[in-house]
Amino acid sequence: MKKLIAIVSVLAAGFVGTAKADITMSAGSNLEMQSIGSSTNLSIGGSLGFKFSQDLGNGITVSMQGLKFANDVDVADNIVSDTQTRATVLATSTLNASTNQANATTTNLSQTTDSILDTDDAAIDSDAFEQISFASANGTLTYGTDVEIDYADLGVGDVLSSDLTDTGLGTATSALSLGNIKGNGIQYATSFGGTSLTLGYLMKNSSGADLFDTSASGNSNTMAIKTAVPVGPLSATIAYTSDNTTGATNNTFGVSTSIAAGNGTLSVAYVSSDNQSADVTQASAQYATTVGSASLAVGYSTTDKTGASNTNLMTATISQSVGTGASVFAEFVNLDGVSSGETSAVLLGSSFAF
Repeated sequence: MKKLIAIVSVLAAGFVGTAKADITMSAGSNLEMQSIGSSTNLSIGGSLGFKFSQDLGNGITVSMQGLKFANDVDVADNIVSDTQTRATVLATSTLNASTNQANATTTNLSQTTDSILDTDDAAIDSDAFEQISFASANGTLTYGTDVEIDYADLGVGDVLSSDLTDTGLGTATSALSLGNIKGNGIQYATSFGGTSLTLGYLMKNSSGADLFDTSASGNSNTMAIKTAVPVGPLSATIAYTSDNTTGATNNTFGVSTSIAAGNGTLSVAYVSSDNQSADVTQASAQYATTVGSASLAVGYSTTDKTGASNTNLMTATISQSVGTGASVFAEFVNLDGVSSGETSAVLLGSSFAF
């Protein structure tokens, strides 16, 4: 893989006429088995991604997130698909001797749909080439159509790494929603004196389009701010998000902090969301440590929505390296406070990075 990266980088540098071009490739694969209720689910997923960057020679580096191919339970399946429809017409001709004309008579008209790939397949990752960043000594400015500014989502109770682990669980009676936090906008991140600051603004808070009319009426926007500051032995993060969608407003405030405890790190967080339908608060905690050479993390959160019973989430994960880029892991989730459906699941998996 390293040889391939070197070859691709050299070729790219030749095309742009400079040796400063850099292409980063990443790939991985997971094999997982989930046990939930009376079901046992198997899944295999993987991804291949490219990132491109260029030093302009004036203190600014431009980077672009390139194509990402993925196949996982949480993303659309496979790489690309298309469907074409073809009409098959079978005709017979009769010859009219008096007029010497051929009359075509349709005896069978059928349509069949030919799928280049299965119709369940999906398109290439929609984020491809839709973000560009400009990095300098003063910070990084990013513009894109799928910029995500969910800064206030600081909950630490979910330590799961696999999307399959909690798939199939019942619907929570209380859930936290930040509103529209992804769309066409900008993000700026910088740091000074040990403090980091991130600002985000969505000019149109809906994803999926690579252009929009900035002068059109009804454009909904979202703004967000996040700062991380050291407070003695603690590391504290404070964030605020305001989603101003036509006819509704969702303001969310979040704070989290962490401290070294024993042989690991203890983190706690509190998030409060104030919207027109119902207010939601969430308190969460997490402890991460090592057991021998294995990594262990346990998380807990309780979510309270006005007019609904609380939902409590407990998660745990343990991972053990079994070689360079390879590991095996186990995960557990229990959800208390669901309207119906399963409340717990266990997952065993293996992960490979290439």
